[in-house]
Amino acid sequence: MIDQRDYQLLRTVLEQGSVQRAASAIGVSWPSVSKRLGKIEDKLNIQLFERRRGRSGVVPLPVLQRLLSEYEDFAANLTRSIVEESSSSSSMDSEIIKLGIATTIGKTAIERSLAILSRLGAVVVSDMSADDALKQVEEGELDLCLTAEPSYDTLFKAYLIGVDPFQVAFPAGHRFESQNSVQLQDLDDERYVNRVLCEFPRYYQAQTGEELSDDEDDDGPHSISNEVVAQVVIQQGYGVAIIPESLIVYQSLKRRALVRPSIYRKIMLVSRADSRMNEILKSTGDAHLESSS
Repeated sequence: MIDQRDYQLLRTVLEQGSVQRAASAIGVSWPSVSKRLGKIEDKLNIQLFERRRGRSGVVPLPVLQRLLSEYEDFAANLTRSIVEESSSSSSMDSEIIKLGIATTIGKTAIERSLAILSRLGAVVVSDMSADDALKQVEEGELDLCLTAEPSYDTLFKAYLIGVDPFQVAFPAGHRFESQNSVQLQDLDDERYVNRVLCEFPRYYQAQTGEELSDDEDDDGPHSISNEVVAQVVIQQGYGVAIIPESLIVYQSLKRRALVRPSIYRKIMLVSRADSRMNEILKSTGDAHLESSS
């Protein structure tokens, strides 16, 4: 996740159209701006600009505008949360909130969700597949679930928690280690570890309007739902995989941003559309209501 300082720099470079003009606008040297851009990309492990020759040669990639928009939403919601926190928490001290968390959700989104919900009442947590979580919300067994599906039936309401770019994970010493990023077509000749709960194929179709080709959607010899097992298989050199950026991985496992296309997923708190939780969540200002479809 970027912070306010990162956001201001990225927004300035985007608006000014070059590193040199952005440096002039904020009163620092262009090498300093260029270095800071590199640090931000390293921190996110995703490429935000395509470099060209010369001092000002950067072209923003599509993921940059999405990242800035998601940060703006998060900052606005966080501000509302601070203002409204005391009134919302005092009225919900005795609430018990049953939360299901999909198994592919990463640490940051879980922490943010629990921070929001713990101010509303006592949170009871279960982990499960996204399909099971949504089914239990539909049937009233859960109040909310934390998932990353591209869209939801009109039965549900979804609240944005965070944005999560997809990356490519591979073992140490792999040819991808010498690259700053990996294009989807680079995976054509690779053995692939199929994470059967991965949302990437659905997000690829939603964000590009295309379906993966037979080669790109090939399950390969491995079909794994447990993230620990998947990482061990990758670590041992049995293949590569597309994973969300937010997942905690073993130190020996390497990752690079997936570009051309850059695909990201949205982490959502989901409730039934007719649930009383909707009024409670909207009153907090912590989550940005998304239209379900």
